[in-house]
Amino acid sequence: MMKVGFIGLGTMGLPMTKNLLKAGLETYVVSRSRPPIEEAVSLGAIEASSPKDLIEKVDIVMTCLPYPETVIEVYEGENGLIAGASEGKIVIDHSTVGPDLNIRVSNLLKEKGASFLDAPVSGGPMGAANGTLSIMCGGEKETFDRAYDVLKAYGEYIVYVGKTGSGSVVKLINNLLVAVHTAAMSEAFVMGQKAGLDPELLLEILRRSSGYSKAMDWSLERVFDRDFKQRFSINLLHKDVKLALDLAKNLQVPAELGELAEKIVGRAKVDHGHEDIGAIIRPLEKQTGVEVVRKR
Repeated sequence: MMKVGFIGLGTMGLPMTKNLLKAGLETYVVSRSRPPIEEAVSLGAIEASSPKDLIEKVDIVMTCLPYPETVIEVYEGENGLIAGASEGKIVIDHSTVGPDLNIRVSNLLKEKGASFLDAPVSGGPMGAANGTLSIMCGGEKETFDRAYDVLKAYGEYIVYVGKTGSGSVVKLINNLLVAVHTAAMSEAFVMGQKAGLDPELLLEILRRSSGYSKAMDWSLERVFDRDFKQRFSINLLHKDVKLALDLAKNLQVPAELGELAEKIVGRAKVDHGHEDIGAIIRPLEKQTGVEVVRKR
């Protein structure tokens, strides 16, 4: 039986780990917070003492971490993954970071005989819980093929994109569009509210029209109910947009809409950074004196 490890039991990582356990895989875990560790252990996971300890015990390691700095710490720290890596191990990073960092850790792992996939995910906590995530993978095709059956435990649409860093490029493009769409959606629905439209009717019409975006389905029902509990925070989206703009700069591609979206997301981050990305609408609501709510 293949042994696997998961590092980073946050809003995405914990449900992904639960699906590994449901698939019958012997699963080791490491995370900073005690409650998710204790929940995972109660379901059959085994706690490792450090990333180094974890990779020494398993065949495949998955990481899902919030920031590039966290990835560097978990991979390159004194008791990190690279310190414990050895021939034949596979490491898969589901974090949203830049392709340069993917290449850096891949090369360090390769020196130890280990293989690496950058494999960002999309689908949110619900997709992680239901095992229906989209997973975009960069790295060696042979490594992707070896890891595929494990990824199926929580992924539904699992795609090999190309060389190391390619998965992260796809994810950064996706999240740049999320920022642009959410910013535009916020302006549109504040405009509709100000004009006296029923926002639910407006959403229903737009779902059948050319202006529709999935960003509407992610955020608007919760905006109508004033529910901004974090699923994907403004802080993390802002980080991703800045990484996407760095990528655009490195590729010498103008990203004017992306730059404007970064400003709008950054403005919302000041007071609402820990809220869900639907709260991007809140500074504009405050500025215009309306709230986009259901008609009672």
